[in-house]
Amino acid sequence: MRYLSGLALVVAASLLPALAAGASLPPFSAEYRIYVNKIPTPIKADLVLEPASGEDRYHMRFEAHSWLLNNREESWFRWNDCAPRTERYTHEFKGFGKHRYHDTDFNWEQGRAVSESDSGDESFPIPDQALDELSMLLRARCVFATGDKEYSATSVYGDDIREHHFIVIDRETIDTPMGDLDTLVVEKKREEDKEESRRTLFWVAPEVGYMVVKARHIESALLHGELIMTEYNGPTPD
Repeated sequence: MRYLSGLALVVAASLLPALAAGASLPPFSAEYRIYVNKIPTPIKADLVLEPASGEDRYHMRFEAHSWLLNNREESWFRWNDCAPRTERYTHEFKGFGKHRYHDTDFNWEQGRAVSESDSGDESFPIPDQALDELSMLLRARCVFATGDKEYSATSVYGDDIREHHFIVIDRETIDTPMGDLDTLVVEKKREEDKEESRRTLFWVAPEVGYMVVKARHIESALLHGELIMTEYNGPTPD
């Protein structure tokens, strides 16, 4: 069920004045419903960004939950003028008789990460520009704001170093809790996606800070999931 978190978000570029260089990040919260093969499931998901204690520090949380499972990702980071610097990232999954977790601390003075997981502890070097899998998507907002249509990033997940590539492939107007909004369709590609059928797509709305209003993950020809926004509290359309 790891692909549920793949549906989480691409919080990409924003044209809102509050997100100009050097400005703080506006908090938001959103709720989503998850569908599998177009069938509604009891699984709901929450996405929250809020200030954390300390100057220029933030906390971001994505959680998919139901009586079947709980999948939770959290990131604590400094925004650093559109250059997020992760301090800690956690991911925990419980469901279907399984329990998996990663708790990773980023030590930038030493250029290393320390990860505690269900399979043991690891300490390993990380690239200087490495991000976690939530804050790297916030970074994309600044890149797309320049007009670029593609963005590459390196993330740390557990003891893995992952390469990602985001590309705008289309535009589409869709119904949202804020009304009909024009969206960009962004595809997320990973180096490990060997089969052409495996894809992750996001519909992001420029009028609300390029917030994700819909996401789709295609695991195979027989399995795909969608995450559709049902509630939103945050910056409103201009």
